[in-house]
Amino acid sequence: MKGKRIYLGVDVGGTKVQASLFTEEGEQLGRQRCPTPREGGSEEVLAAVERAMQDVLADRGLSHGDLTAAGVAVPGVVEPDQGYVVVTPNMNLTGVPLGDHLKRRFDVPIAIGNDCNLGALGEAWLGAARQAESVVAILVGTGIGGGFVHAGNLWRGAREAAGEIGHIVMQIGGPKCGCNNLGCLEALASRTAIERDIRQAVAAGRESVITELVEGDLSVIRSGMLRRALEADDAVVGEVLRHASEVIGHACLTVRHLIDPEVIVLGGGVVEACSDFMLPIVERVVTSDRLPGAREGGRVLRSALGDDAVVIGAVALARNTIGRSPFKRQFAETPKSPKIEEVAFGRITIGKNTYDHDVCIRATGKVKKRKKALAKQRYGSSHTIGVEEIERLCKGAPELVIVGTGMSSGAQLHDNARRFLEQRAIECQVLPTREAVEAYNRSPKRKAILVHLTC
Repeated sequence: MKGKRIYLGVDVGGTKVQASLFTEEGEQLGRQRCPTPREGGSEEVLAAVERAMQDVLADRGLSHGDLTAAGVAVPGVVEPDQGYVVVTPNMNLTGVPLGDHLKRRFDVPIAIGNDCNLGALGEAWLGAARQAESVVAILVGTGIGGGFVHAGNLWRGAREAAGEIGHIVMQIGGPKCGCNNLGCLEALASRTAIERDIRQAVAAGRESVITELVEGDLSVIRSGMLRRALEADDAVVGEVLRHASEVIGHACLTVRHLIDPEVIVLGGGVVEACSDFMLPIVERVVTSDRLPGAREGGRVLRSALGDDAVVIGAVALARNTIGRSPFKRQFAETPKSPKIEEVAFGRITIGKNTYDHDVCIRATGKVKKRKKALAKQRYGSSHTIGVEEIERLCKGAPELVIVGTGMSSGAQLHDNARRFLEQRAIECQVLPTREAVEAYNRSPKRKAILVHLTC
């Protein structure tokens, strides 16, 4: 790590604290998670945050002195300039000067921000909105949050309360929201709202496989359970999620008509689990818009960073705090990619190392053996490259994915993998292996490649 600037990104969530180490190029060096204390006061939460930060440093053999800066994401309203937490729901950090506390403890610059705002910032830096001038992120989980980034800058609002898209009113006189208003987007389409509507349907006598999946306890229905119910073609869950998706689609239209961002990114646990079902419905609503713009734009994309969007945004905020914003050209570092020196049937040389098996090179430059078992298990042949492999390849946040399909193009990229990349605005080139290698060596972009060496 000598000579490298190292940053910590911390996501203080309602159920877990995640601390991740990153280089200035956006390579994740390590990650630690611990439960967010549910009992006690702010001291217990602060101790958990400190422990996660210390553990991820220790795991890499680093100390406080190796850090350049840290960014911390908190749910709720914060005063970023003072590092002060104004209010946090379901967590005992309200009124805590979190920035000053951590600065004293770790002796580095500390930046504090709202978690959903930082999720949007992460997607703007290394995610689905990396090429966009403006982006609104809508994150659908237990609640619904959002953030707006323009030209690399967060729009925080006059009261540090901008981006609270979950609390735009979508139905006058609708269900009561956790904020105590009626008919908010969050009260209609969050996981909390989805759970409520499923419970009501079951209480009315509707049968649903979800009852069996949760072993009769419908008080909390995790996003993974919703996905499994969809896979089982459950009518109740399908109806509830279809309605939630339509509401989210109309929220996207509202965003488009209000500020007209270049990109809208959907993320959060519910979208991550159920995107194949939800996104087509959202897209149908958005494309049905009768109010045209002067030119193309306004795409709705899926988060490319998933759970890491918030910690990556926290690192971007930390970099901005010390004057090294990743959105400024002079500080926009790209990981150094290894050069592929030679490729032949059944053999490839990367740098000084030669391999006799298919390989993947991630955007961080790490070389991995291709796991053909994933393709064989799903498709019966390693000649089909599916979404499972592409998802692994995309760890490290590439903007370009290259697939080498073999010496005679015997392999192919499955449609679900193409859709995965398209939904995240990741450029894709599918080429015969020799051409793919040439394209990889030539490209200056943040890139990843999967190379099939035979057929």
